[in-house]
Amino acid sequence: MALPDLSIDMDGVLCRPPLWFNLVISRDIRHEPDTRLRPRLGDARLPGALAARILDSHAVQLVRYDLRRPMPEVAAGLAALAEVRRLVLLSGRPRSALKATERWLIRHGLRDFFSEIVLNDRGLSNAAFKLTVVRERDIRQHVDDDGRVAYFLSRDEPRSVFLIAWRRNRGLPYPPTVHRVRNLLEVALLLRGENSPMVDSIGPVAT
Repeated sequence: MALPDLSIDMDGVLCRPPLWFNLVISRDIRHEPDTRLRPRLGDARLPGALAARILDSHAVQLVRYDLRRPMPEVAAGLAALAEVRRLVLLSGRPRSALKATERWLIRHGLRDFFSEIVLNDRGLSNAAFKLTVVRERDIRQHVDDDGRVAYFLSRDEPRSVFLIAWRRNRGLPYPPTVHRVRNLLEVALLLRGENSPMVDSIGPVAT
């Protein structure tokens, strides 16, 4: 029998932020994501198109993506999760970052754990893109680091979200189906129905 899908975010879940401080996590979790399709940033006629091309350049992608380090115990966590779920990498990174993303996964021995890599080809915000994809695919379980993503994905449907614990996603009014965990190994324990300590009771988390 086919395993159910588990979607997993990239930045802050598989790899560390560039400066090791996860400053992009939104604490404004009730701000509704706009799921209306927008023009693609690659259209040279749009305002901001030059900035988008700069961000997509090889040099910038090298700094934004290639030089990052993996999060602790990522390989072990993915191996444990792959035994009970079909893993889908679901990231708000732009589709233009696909090669850089695959290159990073291969370098760190993580690519083969994922059946698919789904990057943002809709011109949507991070939360709106993930919400759109999990609705379309009826994905019922997701791993992320952003509290706003966790809030809306879990509120939208009876969907479980496993939130990798960072200081900026602590102490927010999440629905009961948001489970704050320290790493992917704890997600695997929860999916197997095994006991895992509450993250807020086991000491400091990432910054």
